[in-house]
Amino acid sequence: MLISLDWTRPKDPPLSLGHASIVTHMKRLNLDVVPGSWSVTNPNFRIDQVLQFITENTRDQTDIGIGAFVWNESYVLQIISRLKQSQFPGRIILGGSQISYTKENLESYYPEADIFVRGYAEQALAELYQSSELNPTITGIHYAGEPDLGVSAVSDLEKLDSPYLSGTLKPQNFVRWETQRGCPFRCAFCQHRESDTSQVKRVFNKDRIVQEIDFFLANSQVRDISVLDPVFNTGPNYLAILKRFAEGRYTGKLSLQCRLEMVTTEFLELVDKINSTGRVVLEFGLQTIHRKEERHIQRPNNMNIVREVFEQTHLRGINTEVSLIFGLPDQTVASFQQSIDFCKSMKVPTIYAYPLRLHRGTPLYEKKELLRLVESDHNCFQDDGELIGHVIASPSFSKEDWYRMADMALQLDEYNARRELKMSQTLKNTMWNSSGATEIGTVTDPIITSV
Repeated sequence: MLISLDWTRPKDPPLSLGHASIVTHMKRLNLDVVPGSWSVTNPNFRIDQVLQFITENTRDQTDIGIGAFVWNESYVLQIISRLKQSQFPGRIILGGSQISYTKENLESYYPEADIFVRGYAEQALAELYQSSELNPTITGIHYAGEPDLGVSAVSDLEKLDSPYLSGTLKPQNFVRWETQRGCPFRCAFCQHRESDTSQVKRVFNKDRIVQEIDFFLANSQVRDISVLDPVFNTGPNYLAILKRFAEGRYTGKLSLQCRLEMVTTEFLELVDKINSTGRVVLEFGLQTIHRKEERHIQRPNNMNIVREVFEQTHLRGINTEVSLIFGLPDQTVASFQQSIDFCKSMKVPTIYAYPLRLHRGTPLYEKKELLRLVESDHNCFQDDGELIGHVIASPSFSKEDWYRMADMALQLDEYNARRELKMSQTLKNTMWNSSGATEIGTVTDPIITSV
């Protein structure tokens, strides 16, 4: 059984993309797999629902695999503890980022687990079930009580079938999609970085990518695609991907996480072409504009290029979203305000700010005591049931300062709403001509940049 405890919004697909990829690969190999998926953000979610599902589907020699992530850690611990108490007959297998980025002492965090899978799990998990040995030696798999090498599994993305083309995931209004995994950057706060430094970024088979794009284009109900690539505008295929969407005259929304300094004129021109029929949103993680804060998180920004890109996206009327972080080492209320003010001065239409979280296994997590970072034991940023701690104090800001920054972050929602309203009003004013006919193509005209 494969159990997925996801962090979702109402518009999300019923299966997460990672969960669906594992299920797809195992089913292609004719391995017996029973998937179960729940949203931990659903107010009606209870772990008893998961335990009942496990009981109903347990047969002889049934094992259970669960993805452990920062948002579901408390639930995973409760579930595996209850399974052991009930003398579950099979093996408990854990994967996910909480496992991948913990390089030692896994048993101390999860004493009830029997097997741990670090890294991309598709092929390692399949190999485990194809083996006739009890504990076969498989790169990335650690057995409780045995020596732990701390290495991650390797998946050949060229050989993985598409969850969409295989039918595991059905077309719907909003879909999540990936064209590559891993990240070429080494930000100290981020778990998108490879869990094994010997691995490099991997790209999916180009034919699969093209077929998936054509699948989305052929299914008109797909109106909103969120690309999960940590940095979309890297690698060998991203320009060809945009060309395919442009040639197919995609009419929906396409959200891309990009690196500001890697934006090129050719890239923006392709975005313009897609915007003639649809809407591209470029999501940039700026985090901060201050060099001292950047050094702590290993996330430098070339501010000259950043300004040039913002000027170009504004001139072209390209929708952009920028994310900042508050609670950084050496940050102050004033320096956080300056980062916000910079984005506003660049006429960025949407600005988000998120509290710093220390994810296990990241360099910033390892240095938290040295940097004297104080964490909350629960979420105090917003009341959404989240069970993730934040950095709420440091030598450069007090807990009261943190709450001031949190309030500044929440006030950005008002700024974003005003900008969105102005954009909507401008669109209405431009989508007509002297004969009264609508001109859909004008949504990328320069007049839009007045907002």
